[in-house]
Amino acid sequence: MKQLISTSFSLPSRAPLALGLCLLLPSIALAEDHIVEVSSNIFTPANLTIQEGDTVTWRNLGGFHNVAAPGRFRCANGCDGEGGDGNPSGAAWEFTRTFNSADIIDYVCEPHEGVGMVARLTIEAASTAAPGSVQLASAATDVSEGGGAATVTVQRTGGTDGAVTVDIETSDGSATAGADYTATTGTLSWGDGDASNQTINVPINDDSATESTESINLLLSRATGGATIGALAAGTIRIIDNDATVSSPGTLQFSAASYSASEADGSVDLVVERVGGTDGAVSVAFATASGSAQEVSDFTSQFGTLDWADGDSSSRTITVQLIDDLDTEGVESFSAALSSPTGGADLGNPSTATVSLLDDDGTGCTGSEEVLCLGTDDRFQASVTWRIRDGSTGTGKIIDIGKEDSGLFFFFDEDNAEMLIKVLNGCPVNNHYWVFFAATTDVEFELTITDTQAETSEVYTNPLGQPANAVTDTSAFATCP
Repeated sequence: MKQLISTSFSLPSRAPLALGLCLLLPSIALAEDHIVEVSSNIFTPANLTIQEGDTVTWRNLGGFHNVAAPGRFRCANGCDGEGGDGNPSGAAWEFTRTFNSADIIDYVCEPHEGVGMVARLTIEAASTAAPGSVQLASAATDVSEGGGAATVTVQRTGGTDGAVTVDIETSDGSATAGADYTATTGTLSWGDGDASNQTINVPINDDSATESTESINLLLSRATGGATIGALAAGTIRIIDNDATVSSPGTLQFSAASYSASEADGSVDLVVERVGGTDGAVSVAFATASGSAQEVSDFTSQFGTLDWADGDSSSRTITVQLIDDLDTEGVESFSAALSSPTGGADLGNPSTATVSLLDDDGTGCTGSEEVLCLGTDDRFQASVTWRIRDGSTGTGKIIDIGKEDSGLFFFFDEDNAEMLIKVLNGCPVNNHYWVFFAATTDVEFELTITDTQAETSEVYTNPLGQPANAVTDTSAFATCP
């Protein structure tokens, strides 16, 4: 799973798609306009550094001046050779120019060069830095009440460019600060190139009261250095009481929210775990359900019950048989769900899982109203599933914009675009294909992008109730050319 920093990139071979989605999409970094004042025989500022794609406006505030960069441009009331007049002028003129490549440009005011009216413009190359994403290593951390402290681990993934930080803080769940634990805040730091895990300790108070398991909330916020906060931005510490025997039957959940397999694999194993306790015998029901992949034609439906004995914490496996047909298809998916736990066990997260089936009957994407084809020769395909608070699920539908590298999905209404996706050929830059997307939603979703030639996929998720971060994954597919 990947979630990366929100940034705007462009490639030498293709301009980014310009869409009027300012009100729909999260903020993406834009080119800047810089002002240089021309007056009193000086340029202000005389030394200006900008980025590729920025614009500069020179504005005459008084005096007989022009701007002349030999061999580049000569401007005042417009520019020579561009329909204007670059001769010095005392009028209140201004002109604007955009600079799209790295360079150093020295320029002067011709009448006043001798008295030092000179300046320099430096255009820096656009950065392709990937600072990465930071998130909790686990949604839940268990600690005994007598353990002294809970150690919370935070990961940095998806890039290590530059120094980054993130703040972490605790708040009361069913546990109370001061009585059950010590409220803790802190800032975790990574240096340039550092992908190691960082930890923070939360002191736990050992009282003599007999209690059930209590929880502390964890929250990551205010990432710096260009890093984004990943899907596990929030989590819990569970304090296990040590003052009496309290039954902890545990939580039953899938080991992952998504699985993938080729239809030629014959089967796919879905792993169900028992975590957080092993007291007593427990069970949970399971069943598969069709999505774009259909029972009988694409997989054999499975349903039944998984059982654990008292003290048993081993995993259980649901094996779903796959059907290898001869049809050339895109990536298809079906789901599996857990329900009706017994013995006091709870359903954990994820209690549903999506299985993506990769086609082995040819290359290239086969588009549909739910499968978006992207890239040259439709090499990449994208599909998305969603879930809302009442448990309803669905599949994203395509809004056709007729573009090769970019596309839109809606979830509920075609007039309400939920997600913009771009797959770009970054092979000339860093030998990878890039995946960028931005979604204006706080529903749970899972986006799957597949390289149909290499038969490999990347899956991106957003948890329910969290506004989605924009993602710019410049290391998505190391499958060039």
